[in-house]
Amino acid sequence: MEISKQSQNAGDNSTQMQAGTINNYYTTVTGIDEARARMICQEEYAIARQNWTSEATAIADNRVHQLEDKLMPKMIAYDNTLKIFADPDFQFTLRQAQISAASSERESDYEMLSELLLHRVEQGDNRERRLGIRKAIEVVNQITDEALIGLTMVYVISKFSPVSLDVKIGMSVLDNLYGKILDGNKLPVGENWMEHLDLLSAVRLGTKGINTFKKLEEYMPSMLSYYLVSGLEDNSEKLTEIKHDFMQCGIPQNCIVPYPLKQNYVYLNVTSKLEDITITKELGNGIILKMKLNEQQKETMSKAISILKKDESNNISLKNKLMEIWDTYPNLKLVKEWWNELPCHFIITPVGVALANAYAHGKDSSVPCLY
Repeated sequence: MEISKQSQNAGDNSTQMQAGTINNYYTTVTGIDEARARMICQEEYAIARQNWTSEATAIADNRVHQLEDKLMPKMIAYDNTLKIFADPDFQFTLRQAQISAASSERESDYEMLSELLLHRVEQGDNRERRLGIRKAIEVVNQITDEALIGLTMVYVISKFSPVSLDVKIGMSVLDNLYGKILDGNKLPVGENWMEHLDLLSAVRLGTKGINTFKKLEEYMPSMLSYYLVSGLEDNSEKLTEIKHDFMQCGIPQNCIVPYPLKQNYVYLNVTSKLEDITITKELGNGIILKMKLNEQQKETMSKAISILKKDESNNISLKNKLMEIWDTYPNLKLVKEWWNELPCHFIITPVGVALANAYAHGKDSSVPCLY
């Protein structure tokens, strides 16, 4: 069983398309090739460095070239027409990134800057997000490694939850993500890194001694509340009845699995949204057929969900068991202990959001950008 979401958009086939082609022929139809895009990078860099000394330029040349080499594959993968390089606002932002790259000896900054430039393109006409990204580009060369890791970890904890409805698979996904963000580094302690982020306008610190983060054992069960369900006792008459109904209408029983939070219980590891449930069948020769539930199957599944997936988000014992499983994963346990010792609460600003997104996506390209 799996979730399947599809969407399709159709545009107007009108004369307006022809007019757009005439007015913007090189950017809309033929685009800009990589050679020209790199030349634009050089033209912007020439403007940026015109007041620098020859000694500074000699050092900066290599740094800016590294940024360009990291940027181009990302931009080509996003839109191989590279038409964004013709946008004056993007050219200005590119020049800012080149100045930040030239000012930094830290190679990881070039990756960060290339990610931020990509995000600038992805955000399109959203001016608020573009402003946050532009300000983030200005401070990339100033933020410390430990502050960046701490910022990103707080952001990821508060924004990311696993898609998998299997408790242990979901925990494993989070453990892997946290490990990639840590990348062998230690999490920051004390207050200095928070004050540093506040100076960079990446966060806004709360009142010391008054505002603190909730303990993770309080916060995380609410984030993962979809794991806190009633379940059903294994080998019970009600479960036997549900399995019989599944067999009668052709629903596979592999969606009924052991429930890690209750001993000798099972639960459904499918979404409660019936329209998103599909049945997958292998027909041989590598052919896979995916089918939506028919009306009889929807009725049967709805009944099963009402029994096995009753909301138990306020169940203390389930919350405790969830955090017991959490502690069996090394990165999750480490992060919990760190989070619970954070001395002061803070709010992440649009600048901090841009920095955290760029860092997280740079460490794991499968991580979606959440602005």
